[in-house]
Amino acid sequence: MLSSCFVLLLFMLSVYMVRGETTADIRKESENSDEATKFLRLRMAINCTDRDIVYEKKVHSNYWVLVNYVPAEHGSLRCSVFITYTTHGDYRYLNNVAPLVERWRAPISLALYAPGTDFNKTVSSILWLRQCDPQRKLIRKWILLAKQIKCTKVPPFANVSSDELYRKQMELKYPINVGRNIAKEAALTHYVLSSDIELYPSPGLVNGFLLMLAANMHLLNSTRPLVFPLNIFEVSANSTVPTTKKELKYKLKTGQAIPFHRDIAPQFNIAPNLKKWIQHVDYSDTMRVFCVNKRIGYWDPIYIGTKQDPVYDETLSWEGMSDKATHSFALCLMGYRFHTLDNAFLVHRPGINQGYLDDERLRLAAHIRRKLRRQLLIEYFYKYGFQLGCIL
Repeated sequence: MLSSCFVLLLFMLSVYMVRGETTADIRKESENSDEATKFLRLRMAINCTDRDIVYEKKVHSNYWVLVNYVPAEHGSLRCSVFITYTTHGDYRYLNNVAPLVERWRAPISLALYAPGTDFNKTVSSILWLRQCDPQRKLIRKWILLAKQIKCTKVPPFANVSSDELYRKQMELKYPINVGRNIAKEAALTHYVLSSDIELYPSPGLVNGFLLMLAANMHLLNSTRPLVFPLNIFEVSANSTVPTTKKELKYKLKTGQAIPFHRDIAPQFNIAPNLKKWIQHVDYSDTMRVFCVNKRIGYWDPIYIGTKQDPVYDETLSWEGMSDKATHSFALCLMGYRFHTLDNAFLVHRPGINQGYLDDERLRLAAHIRRKLRRQLLIEYFYKYGFQLGCIL
């Protein structure tokens, strides 16, 4: 039975942002015929099926979902040619769409949580982005919605406090992993980067990754499951987001940047060999695998993987803070290898996170950690088996 299907809605914005070229057109910038051959081999080696964008209304867990409610107009898309950035949020976070589009330049699948009165505000915010945002020409190229609105100087999603949200007024939890799973499921590509909407990728990541993969075809035939983590950083509020590793290293050296959540939760966010990664000098901008690890400690990486990787546990919410823990634990138990990429990274929207001061949320987080160890630990051992060194 749907316990909340009439009051909750997981609103699906399919923001697939693709230039629309053929595979050959995309590679015109390179006149290297050997490189073109590698890409053709890569396309043939990736086992995926092309799909069309189809609008549908369906039920997922206890939520109504409008899939491809705002479709892109790129038409058919080869599943092996791009990577989809899959993410989630509510309408307050739509101020991240323009910088994401500008840096990613590839498909984006965004699941927006819009229960109750938040639904109309969400639609108005999407319309404002497409018709009024300074980057509207870039956004409109890839987002299709016919309705017209009167542009206001301030967007509907600006300066909205959490207290104004319907879910906060109704004391609803934010189903973060439902959003992650729906956005990932809707992606039309084989490879996906399941990320958080405030994490901005280094430019050229999609093309660089596919070039790296084309030059290392053995990774497609690995007997062990594998994913490709990205190191994550934060920058100060008055700093620009770095575009290259060279620029990132300078900001780290001058204190304008730090590793993600270094001061509040390093055990979950600091990757193995991060110091060596930072110190390593390679200004060629060529993407490659920097190191290969098992999951170590409580590390919860964000990575490029495939749609076949395990889903996120939908019993966990944003409020409990441990929403990625069971997912990383499952990857560890399944024997995944983590191929950390060099010359590719994520940077959080400017502003250093100072931690959480909400006592109620901290108490809930402590309760969730106890639940993970007492209940879910055993469940995951039964489901995936035991692996020495895997912890939750």
